[in-house]
Order: sequence, then C-alpha cells, then structure tokens
Amino acid sequence: MFTPLHAVAQDSAVGQGKGAALPEIKIITGRVRPGTLEDVARTGSKTDTPLRDIPASIAVVPAALLQEQGVTEMNDAMRNVSSVQPLMGGGYGFGNSFTSRGLALSYLRDDLPDGGAQNSYFRTMYDIERIEVLKGPGSALFGVAGPGGSINIITKKPRFGFGLSAGTMLGSFGTRNGFLDVTGSIPYMPNVAGRLIANMEHTDGFRGLERNIVEASPSFIWRLAPDKTLLIDFDHREMKIKPDNYGLLFDFNSNIANVPRDTRYYSPFNKTDHTINRLGLVHHWAISDMLTMRTAFNYDARTLEIVRNGGGNQGNAAGIITGRDARSQFDIAGYTTLQNEFIWKTNTGPIKHTFLGGFEYKNTDINTVRSDFTLSNAVSIFNPVNLETSLDGINRRPIFDRRISSDQTSFYAQDQIDLSEKFKLRLGIRNDLVKYSDKGFQFVSGDYGYREIVQTRSLTTYSTGGVYQPTKFLAFYAGYSTGAFINLATEAQAVSRSPETSDQIEVGAKTMLLDGKADLNVAVFQTSRSNYFIILPGSGGQATQDGNDRSRGVELSLGVRPVAGLSIIGNGVWMDPMTLSQNVATNGVLGVTRSVYGSRPAGVATHMGSLWSTYQIQGGLARGLMFGFGVTYKGDSYADTLNLLKIPSYVVLDAAVSYRIQKVDLAINIKNLTDKTYFTNPTFAGALPGNPLSAFGSIRFNFN
Repeated sequence: MFTPLHAVAQDSAVGQGKGAALPEIKIITGRVRPGTLEDVARTGSKTDTPLRDIPASIAVVPAALLQEQGVTEMNDAMRNVSSVQPLMGGGYGFGNSFTSRGLALSYLRDDLPDGGAQNSYFRTMYDIERIEVLKGPGSALFGVAGPGGSINIITKKPRFGFGLSAGTMLGSFGTRNGFLDVTGSIPYMPNVAGRLIANMEHTDGFRGLERNIVEASPSFIWRLAPDKTLLIDFDHREMKIKPDNYGLLFDFNSNIANVPRDTRYYSPFNKTDHTINRLGLVHHWAISDMLTMRTAFNYDARTLEIVRNGGGNQGNAAGIITGRDARSQFDIAGYTTLQNEFIWKTNTGPIKHTFLGGFEYKNTDINTVRSDFTLSNAVSIFNPVNLETSLDGINRRPIFDRRISSDQTSFYAQDQIDLSEKFKLRLGIRNDLVKYSDKGFQFVSGDYGYREIVQTRSLTTYSTGGVYQPTKFLAFYAGYSTGAFINLATEAQAVSRSPETSDQIEVGAKTMLLDGKADLNVAVFQTSRSNYFIILPGSGGQATQDGNDRSRGVELSLGVRPVAGLSIIGNGVWMDPMTLSQNVATNGVLGVTRSVYGSRPAGVATHMGSLWSTYQIQGGLARGLMFGFGVTYKGDSYADTLNLLKIPSYVVLDAAVSYRIQKVDLAINIKNLTDKTYFTNPTFAGALPGNPLSAFGSIRFNFN
C-alpha cells in the first residue's frame, strides 16, 4: 500500500534525522514511499532486497496511514491490504484472526513469532512503525507460517534524537484513551538511547462489548561499537475484553434474525483476561560492508483466562436457540526463540549474490485447562431475555487438563541472485526438526482419562522464483512456495499428529507509472491448505486433520498522486476459494446432511475492495487542513461449511478531517457515514454486526 506525500515526507524526515539509531539492515535506496518498488520490507526476504526484486506479493501499511484513518485496531488496519478478511474462529472477538486469499494468516513481531492464530490477542496501533504482509506460505523463512501469509508488525525503535508525542482520543461507545511516546539519548550514557511507549484504552463497546487495555513498552539501543548495536525491548500488555460468539443469529429460514442490531445473545458473564510479558534482545554486527550478523532472543510469557459461549445453533421452527453452552479455559504459555543469522553479499563473476543463512531454536510450553457447561435452550431468538448471569449451579464437564511442549531446531538458507540488471532469482530452503508432546487428561466419547501424544517430525519447505525487469519501473515475477508446521494451539482437544501443509504458485507485476505519480501491483495466485483441524459429524466434538482448501484469484493494489496534496490508494481481489474436503456435515436444525466438497470456506468473501483518498491544502491560512474519504466493499460470505447461512455483502463509507498547526494535530474520524446495518464476519450460527455511525476525536502533541 502507499502513503500520502505529506506522510512520506514526515516518515522520511524522522527515519533520516540526525542521531538516528544504527539500523539493523543498511538500506541504500534513499527516500522511498512505503510499499513501492524501491521500498525494503524484510518480511519478504529478511534482507535489504527491494520489493521489485522479490518474486512474491508484499503489502506495506505505514503508521502515517493508520493515523490518517484513525485506526486503533487490526480489523481496520487490514482493510488496507487486499484479500485480508477477519475470521471469528480463533479470535472470538478478543483476539485478531484473519484470512488472506481465503486461508489463515500467522503473526510475527519484528520478524519473530508472535503467538498463534487461535486464541490470539488484541493488537493496538500505538507502537507500530509499519505493518508488512507477506502473501502465501512463508515457512521457508519463518517456519511456523500460515498458508494465507504472515502479518509482520514492525515496532518503533529508540532514536538518539529527542522526540515526544502524546495525545488522547474520545469518541462513540464511551471510547477514551491516552498515549505517550518519548525517545532520545539517555543522560550520561552517550551511546544509549531509549524509548517508552505507553497507552491506556477503554471502551464500553457497541452492544456492550467492553474493552480495557493497558500497555507499556520500554526499549533501549546501545551502540557497543561503531559496527555493533544491542537492542533491548520489553512489552507488558493487560487486556480485558468481553467476547461475543454469536453476533446476531440466523432464524429457521436461514436469514439473519429481524431484530435490532444491538440485540445480545451472548451470556453476560463472558470475559477474557489476557496478560503478556515479552522480552527481546537483538544484537547486530556489521562485520564488513559485505557481511552482517544478527542474533535475536525472545521470551514471551502469556496467561489467558476465558469464559465464553461455545456452540449454538440457528433458531429452530419455534424461534428457540438450541445447542447453547459455555466454556471456561485457562492457559499459561511460554515461548522462547533464539535466532542467529548472517547476510553475505558476494559475487561469482558478473553474478551478484545476497546470501542469508540462519539457525533457530524455539521452545513452546503450554499448560491448559478447559471445562464446558450446558446452558438452557429456553432462549428465544426474537426476545433473548433469560440469559444466564453466572455459571453458579450449572453442571461442569471437564474437557481437558494437559501440557503441550515442543522443541524445534531449524536451519535455513536463501540466495537472492542478480543474474543481470534485468533477471533476478530467489532460492530458499528450510528444515525444521520438531519434537513435541501433548500429555494429560482429555474427555473423549463420554470418558475422561489420561493420554499421551509424543511425536518427532522433520519438515522441509522451500521457496523459489524469478523476476524480469525490462525497465527500472516495471518488474514481472513468478514464484512458488511451500509451508509446513505443527499446530500447537489449544483450541483442538489434541495437538496434530501430522503437519499442516500448504503451497502457492503466483505470477504478477509491480510497476511505477506516470513519472512516479502512480504505482500498481497485480498478482494472480493459486494457494492450497491441507491437514488442518475440522470437526466431523459423529466425532463427539473431536477435531481431526481432514481440512483441505484451495483458493485461486487475482488481486491488485493501486496508489495515485496526481497533484500535490492529493493521494488515492486502493486494493481489490476476486477469488474462487473452495473446500476440497470430502467429509459430510450436518445442520441439525434444518435436517440437512451432505458433503462439503465444492463449498466455500466459512467467512470468506469472493470479492472485496477498498479505496481511501486524502487531500491536504497546500497553502494559505488553511495550509495543513486535510480531508479524507474512504469506501470499503465486501461481498457475501457464509457462516457454515454447508453454505446454507449467507451473510450479505456491504458497502461502508468513512471520512476524516484533520488539521496540523505547529506541533499539534487535531483530527475527527467518522465511521459508517450512512449508519448502515452490516455484518463483518460470521460466528457459530450468526454474524457479527459492524459498528453503527460513530465519531472519534483526537488531539496529538508532537515535540522533536
């Protein structure tokens, strides 16, 4: 994606300002717009290779664009990336879960794993420098990587020049927050710079979906020598969020119930309490102009307490919700990662090589306990007034009490080869040796007993591709990549005995047009995913690895800057995702049983697009005044694998007005201008309604 000119100037000035910290990778392309041909996104190669030389699609969303749009959460940020859609399963309203090209995405934070896609956490925007999204399997670089791609959050780093930013936001649904971002040299320590980013956020939420977040992220960078730096960062996050697993339910006619959009079917006692403490150390050594080494260590400790609704059906002929239950779960998880990798630039005759070699060790240790509670079916879909307020007195069923552990040792290599100015190749390979176990008590077919799963797997993945550049401003590419990883999530009642696998073939073009005033990226792809968890009829709720999907399509992104101050960015996708699993599914309310083969995966729309335009007045008394307008379109999708419960398509309009005067930024962001009733994504047997017309005002003070 592409950022407006005024934001580019601001970002470039900060990035190249006097006293900036020694970067981990030397970028020699000069001032560039994020996401364009000359931009460097490490998510695509882990090196300083420009995007034009990488045979894959990589989207970039800079912080300046997020600020323009008034984005405070990932769901809104991902509208700027083609084909990315929110997915309820695995997020359940308290965490981020997405698909890209119809398949699941994984998460990175500064190139290191950032938890799983299931039971994830709610990511805020305050410490984000930019978001990079690699489309398709990335296991050859990152190991555990989703088939749809990887979201890499690049965080703000300490700088030696002083900088201070602070502000607040007030808005609809009782939303209020305050944040602080301060950086600069540490007194009496001339080779050390620090940064502190902190924020507090509260919202009552539409339909009572309350959110309370407290975060603090201190970091330090130490220039050990002219060629060595050590970065130390720590994240502390506390998130208390009320989840909603139902949204608005479907009725017996398979239509979303004709009830007010603020109707609530979720139990009032629903809650999540998530605490994260993450320590990271990164040492960078520029051994020479041709050889650099990076060593990174990360320890991530998390606790997650969940009380939420579980299953549930659409309304029956009598208008009653059946199959209601509740779930209580407590996870204590620790993730340790150690990476050591080097980048070597060399020549073999006229051929240039950028070689990446690396070693990674990763340990996972999770203790998880779950219980389920059967709830009353005496709840009307049209008048849900007798919802339980607590679990007291409701019979508890133990589901599991287990420990999941894993040790993974990985070696990987990649060569970016410049055969000439016009022809570039990439070859990458990785091997992961995974030793893992799942030991403890589990409820299976009416029995609660002890069982063990102990496995060792060797997984080899690779990526390859080529780029042809007939001119400096045009690059055609083709690439192929594979993915494989062991799913260690706690959603299923047992870990996978076989790896989840994926592959993708992609061809596309990246170009700059109209003397640099326009950028266009187009990609044609086919991506597949196999061996993922699904629940078959008659399995007693036990997930098995029978999932198999394929997605084909075309996506594009566009940025246009026709005149000074005017910026237009957009993206779109057309795709044909298909379930290839041969299993049979059942809708008990409607009495339908059939194969899901050929159906569309739940929650995935075949058509999507968004457009965002801004104009900033360039002179006179109104200089610094900016107007923004956006439109988001999402086609219809289904809440079930049988494709009986359809969620309608929607178009939503947003707007923004901001004004910069000296060191103060004032902004008003308006969401859903027409107050449209729409549904963002499916739940178990319903759809989650989007926010109605809402407005948010913010003020930000900047001192540099």
